[in-house]
Amino acid sequence: MMSLNIALQNVKKSFKDYTIYFLTLTFGVCIFYIFNSIESQQAIMELTSSQSLALSTLSRMMDVVSAFISCILAFLIIYANGFLIKRRKKEFGIYMTLGMGKGRISRILICETVLVGILSLVTGLVLGIFLSQGMAIVTAGLIGANIKGFSFVFSPSAANDAIAYFGLTFIIVLAFNVITIRRQRLINLIYADRKNEHFKPPRLKLSICVFIAALILIISAYRTITRPGLFPTGPVISIAACLGVVGTFLFFFSLSGFFLKLLQQSKNVYLTRLNMFVLRQLNSKINTAYVSITFVCLMLFVAICTLSSGIGLTSAIKADMGKSAPYSATFTVAAQTDGADDSAQRYDGLDIAAALAADGIDINSFAREYLEARYYASDAKFMLNLHAGMPADMPIEYIKLSDYNRLLEMQGLPPITLEAEEFAVNCGMTGNLPRLVKESIGLNSALTLNGAALRTGPDLFMDNALETSPNGVYAIIFVVNDALLEGIPAARDTLHINYIADSGEYERLCVSSLKKLDLAAYLPGYSSARFSSGTETRTDVLEKTSEATTAIAYLAVYLGMIFLIASATVLAITQLSETSDNVRRYGLLRKLGADDRMIGGALFSQILIYFGAPLALALVHSAVGIGVAARLAGTLGEMSIIGSSVFTAGVIVLIYGGYFLSTYWGSKNIINKEYIQQRG
Repeated sequence: MMSLNIALQNVKKSFKDYTIYFLTLTFGVCIFYIFNSIESQQAIMELTSSQSLALSTLSRMMDVVSAFISCILAFLIIYANGFLIKRRKKEFGIYMTLGMGKGRISRILICETVLVGILSLVTGLVLGIFLSQGMAIVTAGLIGANIKGFSFVFSPSAANDAIAYFGLTFIIVLAFNVITIRRQRLINLIYADRKNEHFKPPRLKLSICVFIAALILIISAYRTITRPGLFPTGPVISIAACLGVVGTFLFFFSLSGFFLKLLQQSKNVYLTRLNMFVLRQLNSKINTAYVSITFVCLMLFVAICTLSSGIGLTSAIKADMGKSAPYSATFTVAAQTDGADDSAQRYDGLDIAAALAADGIDINSFAREYLEARYYASDAKFMLNLHAGMPADMPIEYIKLSDYNRLLEMQGLPPITLEAEEFAVNCGMTGNLPRLVKESIGLNSALTLNGAALRTGPDLFMDNALETSPNGVYAIIFVVNDALLEGIPAARDTLHINYIADSGEYERLCVSSLKKLDLAAYLPGYSSARFSSGTETRTDVLEKTSEATTAIAYLAVYLGMIFLIASATVLAITQLSETSDNVRRYGLLRKLGADDRMIGGALFSQILIYFGAPLALALVHSAVGIGVAARLAGTLGEMSIIGSSVFTAGVIVLIYGGYFLSTYWGSKNIINKEYIQQRG
């Protein structure tokens, strides 16, 4: 009971020492609960069966990711706890001097840890429960579901998982604390605050050479990742990543050798106010913490890229997903040929509507309008200019001008006309691939078909979607006059349908009717393994797209926030440790006449630079990384950099800025506490 009373008094008196520990645990529990309460959010949504399945799948995926996330958070909590132990070693030494045994000290520490842990868990869960109500609305918007009506949602499973994961972490922390206290000697505890790290920085000339080498490596990484163009390969990405990591490490390592020397050249800066003290403190910290600063910079880079690219990609896909479904449904039939001369192996096409009628299926029972279109096989390749001097072959198909114009008419678009010697190019995919195709038409200006030499130009390029499909596999279509395709083998037939009304009843009738079609009876010479068919509906396309965007958005925000918390925690603990180690130096400033305002300003500047340096380089890295991600995502949609960047900036200000302020207040409290003790 006495141990509990002492623990209560210590926590009440020195809660500011627990700020980072409390903040990390609270943020962790809150985010953990929000992203693991997905399945319970279904209670306030009107979901189709596929949407319900998508949420269940996403929930299971979050369970797997959360196991990894919990390990990261456990490391951060133990790391923060290690600072608390170091911070209070002298206090524990005084306890032992007064006759208190190590067992009693361990029990006090256990009680303090449990009290702060329970407070953090409760705070994190309460915040998570309230914030998850808004997250349910966001989730519904991502998957295209309607909200039945607002009602308070609580997920017992998410709360139990959070308590279980972090409870296990507490047990590890408690064991760590007990072992640490039992292994300490009294003399080490008493003089713990006088032990500092020693590091001999490299010579000035060597540091400058290393700094130049670091810049060369970083620039080489940028050039490597941006040079390949649209689709950087795995080995290229790996090489660029290695160059970037080594370059970042050498960048911060080299600063320890000339950072202070460089600033000393500017007397107006170096000799102003307490800048001499601030810069020497920063130089000392860089000398001993360049490894952790490098680690933080790289984690910030991952966090920024994940948040910006994930949210930007989600917005891009959602903005363009309507283009993937111009019709209520598209039914496709294709047969495989092996190139044999046997006429039975030649696919001459199928009249799908006639086959449906022959099987007794009334297409007018569900279709307000329908249209068939045939695509023709081609050995030709389209030369796509991905990057200067780096063309790539893309497969193409042909379509008759009459079929193409009827497809446009069904969408309410104007028809096109072609001269006898002209052909048009159509790319119906989303994103920036149509732009690249249009720019590459000059490489494909001449085409020979059935002995006729054809030509085209940029004014004969279209980006119309010709079928309902989630992936746009048949991306590049050549439109030619009908007569030119006489004798050319067919590749596939499509039947495009617009329902009588947009209701699930007509869609179910359409899909079930098309499944009844006996294709084998109309494709003689082909086994069931030699032809394929399938129906894509607008509902399925939009729901599949929503499922993908929801998963991307959740993972991006989840992982981005966790890496941001990890980065800020490492910086905060390192800075608090540095302040604790050098508290006597701040006391010396007071003796030399510096007032509280000057000391507070010097401390603020030091922490601002310490937090800002890795963030600044991470932002430069991220500018390149996000640009590459935008090109990679270009085939899926035009990624909005501005919108995602604003969101990422808001998250950084909230989390990173919160840790920065907490670190400043915590450091200031350490200095003031030492000053009060000296005066007392």
